[in-house]
Amino acid sequence: MALKLFLLAGEASGDMHGAKLIEALKAAEPGATFVGMGGPKMAAAGLQIAKDLDGMQVVGFWEVAKHYGFFRTVFYELLDRVKQEKPDALVCIDYPGFNVRFAKEVAKLGIPCLYYIVPQVWAWKPHRAARIAEIFDRAFCVFEFEPPFFDRHLNGNPKRKMKTTFVGHPLLDQPKPPKVELPRDRSTIAMLPGSRKNEFIQLSGIMIRSFYKAYDGMFDGEAKLRALLSVHRGLPKSVLPRTQYSLEKGLGGRVDFRLEVGNLERPMILVGREQQSEICSPLLNQYESCSHASLLPSISDFSVVKSGTSTLEAALQGNPMCVVYRVGAINYAIARLLVNIPVFSLVNIVMGKYAVPELLQDEVNPQRIAAEIERGLTDRKYIDAQRAALAELPGKLGGPGASQRAAQGMLDFLRGRSGS
Repeated sequence: MALKLFLLAGEASGDMHGAKLIEALKAAEPGATFVGMGGPKMAAAGLQIAKDLDGMQVVGFWEVAKHYGFFRTVFYELLDRVKQEKPDALVCIDYPGFNVRFAKEVAKLGIPCLYYIVPQVWAWKPHRAARIAEIFDRAFCVFEFEPPFFDRHLNGNPKRKMKTTFVGHPLLDQPKPPKVELPRDRSTIAMLPGSRKNEFIQLSGIMIRSFYKAYDGMFDGEAKLRALLSVHRGLPKSVLPRTQYSLEKGLGGRVDFRLEVGNLERPMILVGREQQSEICSPLLNQYESCSHASLLPSISDFSVVKSGTSTLEAALQGNPMCVVYRVGAINYAIARLLVNIPVFSLVNIVMGKYAVPELLQDEVNPQRIAAEIERGLTDRKYIDAQRAALAELPGKLGGPGASQRAAQGMLDFLRGRSGS
């Protein structure tokens, strides 16, 4: 009987990694079928979509609470689908708030639950690790320090059933970004404010104002800078005029970014300075299939990146950067009660040292970011030190082949369970 897996991914990064996992599973088990929640990449890889990502990419405790009714409906519709499909296993991909609760219900049905890209419980209080270990059968970890963390905090827990395996990070399996030759008449700043609506609205304006601040402050206003702003696929069309209005208001009408209300079904790159937009947009916006988090930092002298997986993608390009994290006051207050680590960017966590600067909450302002941009463009000792640190990152992520190793581990577990 053909293997059937129910997969759950709730964000763009999960869709990307889920697609690679499906491809690896199909290569090892050609007759396997897949159903569940995912995006266009997982659908193209062979997932039968029970729920797409529309409405799922919400960040923050308060924002999730406001959409409780929507998430509850999706939850029980997917649970009903699991009962209909009777899959051989549930495979959760990141997205912990939804996936852990869902797996708890699926486990009650006697269906094994597997986790790929496990929740970052090492950043939270240890009791969250115990909860996951009591629900899931296997976890396929993307960071080398995760299995020892679970062993250390769950040693002697009689309810633990989850075993962990380090498979490496699937970002190392992504194709390298294409080589794009921009005009060399100025330095380039990449700005990645995130893929969610609230993130983009909040951070894009701050990032653009920081660009103008750096432009005016460096070399008595004679600095030649170019800014590239990532606009993610799926953002509502309303975000661009809203961003333009806020900038015009805050900068006294001085905005020459080309903010066009276009078809946001595809990702866009907005280029700072009108003349540069005319020159660079045709070169950049053709790379629809390439992640902006890898493409833009690869061709930029400095990047300003929203905290998350995108920081790893950016850091793997080896160019200087800073990481920013800013959420609403309520969300931040709740997070402060729960988070238990001294740094927040994945780059610094994986490296085990302060490799890239982090700006948190009130530090995420135009003056502070502009100072980081200037330092990242002019301080040669600082630039060389950051490049040297980032060169060590690939070795910390386990090498290529994570998707294949995870797929093989899942199949080995399921075959052993069935006795085949």
